[in-house]
Amino acid sequence: MPRTYHWTWLGALALAAAPTLVLGQAPAPTSHTVRKGDTLWDLARTYKGDPFLWPDIYRRNTSVVEDPHWIYPGEVLSLDGSAPVASVPAQDTPAPDSLASDSTQVAAAPDSAASGVGGADSAQAAPAEPAPAPAPVDESQPPSLASLIAAGDPDAPPRLFGPPRGQSLKETLRAYTNQPYRPLRRSEFHSSGFLTEGEKLPYGEVVNLVTPPQIDAEPSNSNALPYARIAVQAPKGAVYQVGDSLLVLQHGPELQPYGDVVSPTGLARVIDTADGRYLAEVVALYGTIRRGQQVLPAETFVPAAGVKAVPVSDGVHATLLGGPRRQDLKTPQMVVFFDKGKQDGVAPGDLFEIRRHPKRLDDGSIRVDEVMATLQVVHVRDHTATARIINVISPDIQPGASMVQVAKLP
Repeated sequence: MPRTYHWTWLGALALAAAPTLVLGQAPAPTSHTVRKGDTLWDLARTYKGDPFLWPDIYRRNTSVVEDPHWIYPGEVLSLDGSAPVASVPAQDTPAPDSLASDSTQVAAAPDSAASGVGGADSAQAAPAEPAPAPAPVDESQPPSLASLIAAGDPDAPPRLFGPPRGQSLKETLRAYTNQPYRPLRRSEFHSSGFLTEGEKLPYGEVVNLVTPPQIDAEPSNSNALPYARIAVQAPKGAVYQVGDSLLVLQHGPELQPYGDVVSPTGLARVIDTADGRYLAEVVALYGTIRRGQQVLPAETFVPAAGVKAVPVSDGVHATLLGGPRRQDLKTPQMVVFFDKGKQDGVAPGDLFEIRRHPKRLDDGSIRVDEVMATLQVVHVRDHTATARIINVISPDIQPGASMVQVAKLP
C-alpha cells in the first residue's frame, strides 16, 4: 500500500508540472524578414531543422518569391500557414454524438419528473421529427477537384498529426492558382539576350569547371550543371565581390550595324575569391555553360507593377532585324530583335505586332495588311530591343518585316 501511494504521488507531481513546462516554451516564429545572405536552404535548416524542407517555405510564399534561387532583403516570408497546436488540450475531449445525446436524455428525465406535470403531459408531448434522409449520390459523375479539396476523403481515418488531406492538396495547388499577374519575369529578362550595338563590354571569362563531372568526359565537351561551381576570371582592372551575379554568355552572329548577338547560357553568383580568381555557383541554366565562355555583371531586373499593358494608337514603328540563329518559321517564345530602343520610347513589357506588307504578287494574288504575330519586349538597349513572340498567326516572318507598338505598361 505505501508503494502504491508513492507512485500515485509522483504521477500527480508530474501532471502538475507538465502545464508549466509547456507554457514556458517560447512560441515558434510564424514569419521571417529576409536579411542579406539568407537562402531558403538556410531558413529551412533554422526553422524546420532540415534544409531539404526548403520547398515547403517556397510553396507558402510563391506570391512573394518568384524564383526560389533569389530572395531579397526586406521580403517577409511566412514560415507556417497553419495555426499552432497546443501540446496539452485546453478542454477535455467531447463525448461521441451518440453518447452525448443519451446523456442529454438521461439528464432531462429528472427535470420532467420534478416539474410535477405528470404522465399526461408526457403522453401529450409531440413526437420528435425524424431526421431527413440524405440526398441520393449520383455515382455516375466523378467528384470534382474542388469537392475533393474541400472535403478530402470521407472514408479516411482521422489524422492525429498534420493538416487534413484536403488541406494538403490545397497547399500543393496554391503554387499554380491565384497567382498575381506579372507582365514580365526575371528569367525572361536575363535569358533572352541582346545586341551589343558596337559597345565594348567588360567581359570576364569562365576559366574552368570546378565541380567534377559524374562521368568521365573530355574537358572540351564537359558542361556545368545547376549548382555546379565554376572558376571565373574578371576583366583586366576589374574586380568582383562575393554575392555579385554574373551573366554567362556566348556570342552569336553579328547583325550589322547593331553589333554581335549576346546569347546567355546561365547565371552564376560569386561565392569566393582567391589570387585574382573567383569561384561562382551556377544558379540558373539557359543553355550549355562551358570553359572559355564569357561573363558580364548581370543587369538589375526591375519588376513591373502587376498591371496589364494599355493600348496605344500612335505607337512606335520598327523593323524586325532577326533572331539569334536561323529561324525560318517563328513559334511562340522565340527571341527576336528590332531596331528601336530606349531613345525611341520603347520599354520592357511593351507589346508589338508584326504586320504583313500589302502588295500584289507575281501570280496575281494580293496580300492584305494583317497581323502576323504579337511580341512582348523583354530587354531594351539604346537603339535596339529584344522581344519574345507570344502569339503567331502566320509563321513565315522574315527580317525586314514591319512592326508597330500597340500597348505600353502604365
